[in-house]
Amino acid sequence: MNVILPALELPAARVETPHGAMVVPGRALPARSVDIDASLVARLIGAARSAAGCAHVPYSNFHVGAALVMADDPQARVFTGANIENASYGATNCGERSAIFAAAAAGFRRIRYLAVSTVDSLGQPIEQRSPCGICRQVIGEFAMHADPGNPGSPGDPDALAASGDETLVFIDSGAEGVLCEILDMERLLPFSFRLG
Repeated sequence: MNVILPALELPAARVETPHGAMVVPGRALPARSVDIDASLVARLIGAARSAAGCAHVPYSNFHVGAALVMADDPQARVFTGANIENASYGATNCGERSAIFAAAAAGFRRIRYLAVSTVDSLGQPIEQRSPCGICRQVIGEFAMHADPGNPGSPGDPDALAASGDETLVFIDSGAEGVLCEILDMERLLPFSFRLG
């Protein structure tokens, strides 16, 4: 099925001060068409919900599950993960990262689809159901997106347009009649950090 990701236009702003200008960067995203396998997305949402049931959350009681397929896995296996909390908090691992690390440990590096379910907050605003900042950065590390330093790479915009391959993230909704919200990397993590 073909889905249109709508254009976004956020104008830049500039304020002059006696110490120099302060600039708020703008952003313009053109409308884009993406092909999505809705049956696979529904299956991933179901797997993410099931994975959330395996979460170890004695401190927050906030269950998160994730399920993904990797573009470079010829078998298109579904990898799942759940959040695992620890008394030291710093040793806690989120569901999204658990799934990504399982896929990476199996040798795969390119996320095709990632579904996230926060079963305790379904039906709430997306801010209460979307990946945290650390997970967004890790998703970006394994996402298929433009790589300006390596034209012709799997992340090259022309290659993406030709192949239709781009990482998409699906946030479980829980709203009546709504399967999920769809985010690409530009909507999930604008201005993402990259070395080089």
